[in-house]
Amino acid sequence: MLIFFLIMVCFYFFWMVRNALYPFLIGLFLSYLLNPAVCYLENKKIGRVWAIIAVYILLFSIVIIGGSKLLAILIRDLQSFAQDLPSMIENINILLIKVQSQYQNSALPYYLRLAIDDALLLLLGDVQEFIGEVVNGIINLITHSLGLAISPILAFYLLHDWHEIKSKLLLLVPSQWRGELISFWRDVDKVLGGIIRGQLIVACIIGIFVTIGLFLLQVKFALIIGILAALFDIIPYFGPIIGASPAVMLAILESPLLTLKVILLFFIIQQIEGNIIHPKIIGENIGLHPLTVIFFVFVGGEMGGIIGMLLGVPFVAVGKVLLHHIIKVLL
Repeated sequence: MLIFFLIMVCFYFFWMVRNALYPFLIGLFLSYLLNPAVCYLENKKIGRVWAIIAVYILLFSIVIIGGSKLLAILIRDLQSFAQDLPSMIENINILLIKVQSQYQNSALPYYLRLAIDDALLLLLGDVQEFIGEVVNGIINLITHSLGLAISPILAFYLLHDWHEIKSKLLLLVPSQWRGELISFWRDVDKVLGGIIRGQLIVACIIGIFVTIGLFLLQVKFALIIGILAALFDIIPYFGPIIGASPAVMLAILESPLLTLKVILLFFIIQQIEGNIIHPKIIGENIGLHPLTVIFFVFVGGEMGGIIGMLLGVPFVAVGKVLLHHIIKVLL
């Protein structure tokens, strides 16, 4: 009873200070992503500190070299996006009014026209909400820049003391459970490795493809849309559709021909991802039926919006591993 009370007190404390935890969570996430590379170098007889430094040098070189080239384009696109946002919303309203006038003058039954009116209002609300979420996300990213800057430092200390932290955590567990806990963590790491590390690599590749493709098609805000496509691509099944929506929306406002080209571009990219990139990088299935994945993506979206959709599948995958080990222990 005392242990349960202490656990609840800890959960309550972390919930109260949750806004201050994001640098630590990002640092933990970053250390988890980089640890396999550090361990690989460590197995090559390189000291752990030097292995971490080597990985950091490589990572920051990529970020600095890529960032110096892309940051100016991103800032320019963001400024242009902020300037064009009111006119974009106005053009969407004009387009919806044109569509509405077309079917209002048609021979469609009154109740059907009314249903279409409601659907268009919902669509307009969803579009405005999506744009609002994108703007808020950019603002939150800027306001949390200090925490993002601290996160690599926290990740360095976590990576440096990784083995020591694991050993001390194991000491907190009764000796008869330690073997099962180690087995559980290995299974979790295998599942999350496929979902998180693999999907992030796939998403980065898709983001690059989308950005280059939209740039060649001369679609506005190609870099912003490419970043959004990469982020949403992490969401199974629905992510690519959500990621394509901004580009298709902008293309509709330009011309039908451009709309067709953008749709064809995303169709080709998704075929390449589904048949070549995804199988090569992620490989074996994560052990969840597609219907289960779709269900928990919906559940995650209902509970936590876009963040919930991102976290839904990892949580249920870990839950499945946990349930398997509980049943194993009980039987």
